[in-house]
Formats: sequence, structure tokens, C-alpha cells
Amino acid sequence: MEHLPTDIVDAIKDQDRLNTLSQTIMRAAETDEDFVAIVEAAALRFSCPAALILIADYDENWVQAVHGMAPEVVPTRSGLFVYPLVLKTDPALILNDPAEQSHLTPSVPSFEGKPVRFFAGAPIKVHGVNAGSLCVIDSKNHHDISSEDAAALRRLANLAGSLYELKDAARGKVSADLALSRAQKRHSMALRAGNIAAWSWDRKSNTVECDNVLREMLGLPVGEVLTWRRVLRAIAPETRIPLLRRFRAALERGEEYQCEFKAANTGKWLLSLGGAYESVLSPEESGSVFGVVVDISVTKESEQKTRLLLRELNHRVKNTLAIVQSIAGQTLRRSRTSAEFNMAFSGRLQALSAAHTLLSDEQWGAIALDRLMRSQIAPYIDSGSRQVDIHGSAVYLDPDEALALGLVIHELASNAAKFGALSTRVGVVDITVACSTDGNGTPHLELDWVEVGGPPVMPPEQRGFGSVLIERSLDKIIGSNVDVDFADTGLRVHIRMPLRFC
Repeated sequence: MEHLPTDIVDAIKDQDRLNTLSQTIMRAAETDEDFVAIVEAAALRFSCPAALILIADYDENWVQAVHGMAPEVVPTRSGLFVYPLVLKTDPALILNDPAEQSHLTPSVPSFEGKPVRFFAGAPIKVHGVNAGSLCVIDSKNHHDISSEDAAALRRLANLAGSLYELKDAARGKVSADLALSRAQKRHSMALRAGNIAAWSWDRKSNTVECDNVLREMLGLPVGEVLTWRRVLRAIAPETRIPLLRRFRAALERGEEYQCEFKAANTGKWLLSLGGAYESVLSPEESGSVFGVVVDISVTKESEQKTRLLLRELNHRVKNTLAIVQSIAGQTLRRSRTSAEFNMAFSGRLQALSAAHTLLSDEQWGAIALDRLMRSQIAPYIDSGSRQVDIHGSAVYLDPDEALALGLVIHELASNAAKFGALSTRVGVVDITVACSTDGNGTPHLELDWVEVGGPPVMPPEQRGFGSVLIERSLDKIIGSNVDVDFADTGLRVHIRMPLRFC
């Protein structure tokens, strides 16, 4: 490059030209027959033994195609091949005996061991810049070259430039297609992961295109051509009219719409979002409408469950407040001092609280009876104590049964700790649980509370609220029977109550 004129060096180092080379022209290891055909046509036009296409890069020249010599022996360092880069008005650079011109002598290439005596070259323009040149060479002069020959060489050079642009566009299309395919795969995976269906409505043909996810949501057969009316019939009637109103209003205003609806065939709750994006409001009303549908059945079920739980909670709170009010009144009337009231009332509230905690842990479903009894008895025995023995059948209680029975167990445990078997270290409470069925097939709980080893038992002269609660509260709430026997050996209580679970 040190032998080249300044204008040629500047042309080679032009940044726009170099950027075009890096972005457009790929240096392939294999021979490209399309370019080989061009250099062969150039050699034939000039009746020359050799022709080539040379690309001038920043620090080196490289051969795209060659005719008449092996690619590895092409003198790419010879500067004469880049001279056509600066041509402006002339179609081609035509030289005979270029070595006789002193400013060209260092740049003249050799062919078949001798300096080239004939040279013709035209610039190859790619995206508006001269990327390289199409050259023909010979070891003898050609004085019969006409302007038509020069124009023909320029046309072949232009053809090479167009070929570069075409190949670049083809590579760009392949890259774009690959990127589009990857984007579509990512989009499809995202839709499947989110359980989202996509659809479009062609207003000209009145047909709806959708994926199989939407067909599954609506209970429509795969492969069937869907019309707009067919899709509407798949929507539950009670949600169809509100959806249509919102849909039409959004189209009239040119806005996106959002509406929930229920599928008639599958019962699924779906959320539809979409809008018109291609001149839907034109007089022909020919634009397409696009949208997505999201399965929100789980959300709807959760909302419904939350509403049911809130109603259930409201019911439970009212019942609990009524129970607390009754306990407070009865305890107050039968307490001789405020301290006695505080102790009895606090204990009963703690019993309610323990039952509520268990029910909350089970989301107000069925709870095991043995868990309920252990939670109510635990405050009155030492950790690891064997004074209480619970055995028998596994029984589960619903919330109403658990709250009522929990209070009874609390009163029994409290009385046992004060006056009965749990008031001494040698006393034992034996609890037997059984599940029986009456003549109507209704399951019943049979629970026996038997105390032994405690102080002698004496029937109370005056029945307290605890005794009343033990004997009557279950009967008033769920129609149970409670038998209390103040036996000499210890208190015996038999509870019989109907069950939902057994």
C-alpha cells in the first residue's frame, strides 16, 4: 500500500466502505460458481487468459473468484488491482504496458513470470460503495479494446455487485426467518406455559383462526372450520350478551376490550382480551381482529371459595359470639366471686380458642377427635404424662361438632383437674372412642370418659354451669345424649352424638 497514491489509500480506508464489507461480504472458503461465471465472461469478452474478482480490505486484498490461474498464486499484494476503486466517470481502467509508467511500475502484477502488459479493471459497487474490482490481465498488449468492451466490463462488475447484494439479502432473510422461528417458538411456549390461547377473526370471510388450546377451552372439535357464529354458540348464554356489548363498543371506539365469559361446553371461565388493529372502522369493515383467551377457572374457583369461606366465617363468628355470650352469662350467674368468674370464663374461652385453632389449621374442614381431645386436656396434665389414655376408633368431626364437643371435653378435664382423677398423681382418665350405626344407617359417636384413682366422688349439691354444659349443651346444639354417673370409683360420662364423618 506504500506505493499507492493518496486518493486510492483514502478510498481503501474509507470507514463507510469498510463497514459495508464487514456487514455485506462474506469471505467464503469454498469457490462460488456464480462469481466464477462472471470472471469467465470477462476473460472471454477481452480474449484474455486470466480474470479475477478482488476485494480490497483494510490490511489485505483477497480473491473472490479467479479464472486462468490458481487462487494461491494470484499476486494480491499488487496495487494495480485496486486502482479501479477510484474511477468516477470512466466505465473501466484500460492499460497497455503499465510497467512503462513510472508511477505504476511498483504496482504492476506478474502473470506467468512476466509483468502484466495488459490490464482492464472496473469497480464493483455494493450498497453504494466500491468494495473491489473485476480485472482481466494478459502478458501481451490488446490495442483493439473499444469503449463497448469497457462498458461490458463495467456491466459485469455491476452484476457482481448485484450478486453480492442479493446474497446478502438471502442471508438476511435466512437470519430473519430463523429469528422469527425462534420468536414463534418462544411465543408458543409462553402461551402454553400460561395456558393462553390466541385467535384472529377475518371479517371478510367471517372465519376464526385459532390454536387447539382455544378449541379445548371451548369444547370445539379440532380441524373444524370455525365461523364467528360457531364460536359465539360455544359461549354460555348468560355471559354471551355482556361480552358482545363490550366487544362491539371497543370496536366502535377503536380500543382494546377485556371481558370474562363462561364456556358452554366445558364450564370453564375464560378471560378474553384483544382488539382491532387493521382498519376495522373502514367503510368496508374488512380489518382483522386479534385476541387472546386466558383460562381463569382456577382464579374463579378461588374467588368462589373465598366468598364461601367469608360467609362461613361470618356464620362461625356469629355462632361463636353467641356461645361466648351464653358462657359469660351462665358463668357469671354461677360464680361467687369475680376471681372465680375470671378463672372459669378464661378457661372456657381458651377451650374455644383451642378448637378454633385446630379448625383453622384444617381450613374449617373435618378434624380428628383425638387431636381435639388432646388439645383440650393438655393444660391439665404434665408433658409426657400417662394419666390420660385415649383409644378406640378414628373419628372425625365437622366444625359445629368440634366446637360443641371441645367445650364438653374442656369442662370434663377442668373438673377432673380440680376434683377428680387428674387432681392426684395416681389418677387415670380412660377415654374410649367408638363409631356405631343406628337402624337408619346414621353414624354415631360413642365416647366413654371414665375416671379412676382419684378422690372419692360425691354428687354436687348444687349443679354448676360446667355440669349443665356437659349434660345439656350437646343436646341443644346437635341432638346428642350425655349421661353422667357420679360412681364411687370415679366420674363416668357417656356421650352419644350423630356424626357426619365416621
